Amino acid sequence: MQLVVEFFGLPRRLSGAKQTTVHVSPGATLHNVVAELAAQFPAFVGPLIDPMNQTLKEPYFFNIDARRVPKSLDYQPKEGEKLLLLFLEAGG
Repeated sequence: MQLVVEFFGLPRRLSGAKQTTVHVSPGATLHNVVAELAAQFPAFVGPLIDPMNQTLKEPYFFNIDARRVPKSLDYQPKEGEKLLLLFLEAGG
């Protein structure tokens, strides 16, 4: 299954790309997507991806189709869904 992941902020700067396509097995979770991103973009490991457990570090998260945020990385994306890799910015 192919999924498009669009980057914003630091992910875009570190990757040098606006988006990428990841290939995962049907039934894969966002954990698998994070592992694929780590393999494609080693610069993500550390600043964005925790090297110990291959999870996204806060404040980074996925948004699905610019509509909803999954509750965890256990979410199983569906073919054709666009994943946005975002960060939560707070302040005033």
